[in-house]
Amino acid sequence: MTDAIAIEPRDRGTLGIEIVGAAAVVGIGLAAVVWQQRRRRRSIADDHRAALVGYLRHHLAGAHAAIRVVERLRLVHAGTREGRLFASLFDEFREERDVVRALLGGLGASSVSPAGAALGSASSRIAGGQSGDRSLFETLEGLAIGVQGKRCLWRALMMLVPDDAVPGRRTLAGLEAMAVRQWEAIDERRQALAVEAFAGLDLPATEPAID
Repeated sequence: MTDAIAIEPRDRGTLGIEIVGAAAVVGIGLAAVVWQQRRRRRSIADDHRAALVGYLRHHLAGAHAAIRVVERLRLVHAGTREGRLFASLFDEFREERDVVRALLGGLGASSVSPAGAALGSASSRIAGGQSGDRSLFETLEGLAIGVQGKRCLWRALMMLVPDDAVPGRRTLAGLEAMAVRQWEAIDERRQALAVEAFAGLDLPATEPAID
């Protein structure tokens, strides 16, 4: 008859150590997963932040250019209807620029925009013209396009930024409404100047297109 092999029960202390070790391994694994997830979320958040900073700086560059243009034109056309329009735009454009600068500061980003300053300097040199000149008409058209782009900025920020986070005395809806008023005032003068700038032209009648 074969003797039975005696199986010694596992030492309780050893079993406890193994359980603790297994738990530690699982805990480290979970911690690593959580850390990777947090790192991934931080990376995505950083990418989104960088994209927003770039977007705001793009509009800041446009603001610098527009301010330089209307600053010059309010002096060139002082005492005229255009001069009063440009003086009003000069004040409002600077107010809007300050909002964009403050938003960049809230993101921890610099509001310095060398490209914007260079663009503004170049724009101020080419803008001008007397009332009725094509150059003034085209300047107003460029400003009208820029104001529509700025309106798109405020509407985009409405989806991202709560109103109480917007610096200054206006809400984003108020800034959009101001952009609408700016566009209407600019376009009113632009349309009037179209008649003056291109007066006397005898344009040929065009035949309707035939499909």
